[in-house]
Amino acid sequence: MEIEYIYPDPDDDKEVQEQIRLMKKQDTLGCLTSLLVLFVVLFVFLTLLPFMLAALGWSILFLSVYILYKAYLEVYVIRLIFWLKSKR
Repeated sequence: MEIEYIYPDPDDDKEVQEQIRLMKKQDTLGCLTSLLVLFVVLFVFLTLLPFMLAALGWSILFLSVYILYKAYLEVYVIRLIFWLKSKR
């Protein structure tokens, strides 16, 4: 039985190293692009955040006033309106 050794060609090693270097470069470029998109989205979100919070605050304020009116004052206001109409 004879054992045969196959030695790798040194040119193949250089080609593999070149492919690995190109893959690392593409991965780095992809990560940097993703990071740039993330920062742009974050910047836009943080820019719009005060306006969104202001709209949310005003909505909560108007909704709470409406709910308080419906829950406690509506009956009295309707009675007052009918009383004022009946006075004419």
